[in-house]
Amino acid sequence: MKRMLLISGDRANITKLAFDPEKKELSVVSNYSAPPNVSWIEPSLSNRDVDRLIGISERSESGLLYTFEIDHTQETCKITSQQPTLGAPAHCISGLALSTKFPYKSAGHGPDEGRQCQCHPHQILEDRRGLLYVPDLGADRVWILCRDQMKLEVSGWLQCSPGTGTRHAVITPDGKTMYVIGELSHTVVAFELSASPAENIQPIEGFSPNVIPLSVHPDHQSMMDSSEICLHPNIPTVLYVTNRWERHIAEREPHLKNVSQELQPGDAIAIILLSNDGRKVQEIKFIRTNLDTIRGMRVSDDDYYVVVVGQEGSGVEIYDIGGERGDVWVLVASLNEGLESGIKHAVWL
Repeated sequence: MKRMLLISGDRANITKLAFDPEKKELSVVSNYSAPPNVSWIEPSLSNRDVDRLIGISERSESGLLYTFEIDHTQETCKITSQQPTLGAPAHCISGLALSTKFPYKSAGHGPDEGRQCQCHPHQILEDRRGLLYVPDLGADRVWILCRDQMKLEVSGWLQCSPGTGTRHAVITPDGKTMYVIGELSHTVVAFELSASPAENIQPIEGFSPNVIPLSVHPDHQSMMDSSEICLHPNIPTVLYVTNRWERHIAEREPHLKNVSQELQPGDAIAIILLSNDGRKVQEIKFIRTNLDTIRGMRVSDDDYYVVVVGQEGSGVEIYDIGGERGDVWVLVASLNEGLESGIKHAVWL
């Protein structure tokens, strides 16, 4: 049975793809016109024939939160509602759009003047209690928000080390632990989530694995960014973290020395195997992809497959997830022909 996906990004279209596991083929089904820079999509409600979704248009001045539906029988895509946001939105869940304008008093920013000169919320998560968590790349914090009717109030924060550049995070199924990836530090930070929010919560001591592959010289890591972090749906002791820009190190900083002239086929994904309590790293493995500048990664709900997309090379790859610990990835399908560049996100329908 074929599986359907949507890919989107800084491109003119949202593209529906069909993945055939038996034939190990990935193909384009339809291209639908979309608002500019659709950098994130989340499913809302689905049935056999129609998928309803929420999307955001990441514009620099005034972004857009909108709902749309895809009728698979008619092969149509229709925007059903839309609402401007306060700034360039980065992420959405359950109808909440996260904008780069954020209601908190100045708390200082990270040491990277080029990347941390202002607040930069990059994601929003919700735990089982209804608390919201917002990784802020500019402030090196994960803000904890409480809902007060139609308002959001800051009730505390998780504090990362200066220069971490907190980008994305995941919460374990039991709701007790959060893992945060630093876009700038390339390290994963872990926090215990307490019963009540508090200010300046410190990370678990001694937990800070670096996710950059050994093929990158330590002096060149600053030319790369780390991006997505995912948990295996059914194995809470394995983390997946993407890296990007490895093929562009010399291009981004021509003065660097000792840059390998032989480019890797694509960026690498770190697989982090944790102890049973999730507080220690047992092993880090790397999957070498053929994707240039990985921007999006999404594990299927049934934990069989993971889709990964490349922003620069317009590539899409699907891996089979195997092994007792979810650490054996096998490439089963890929596509890079007939796709626009700028792919930032993928979602399973």
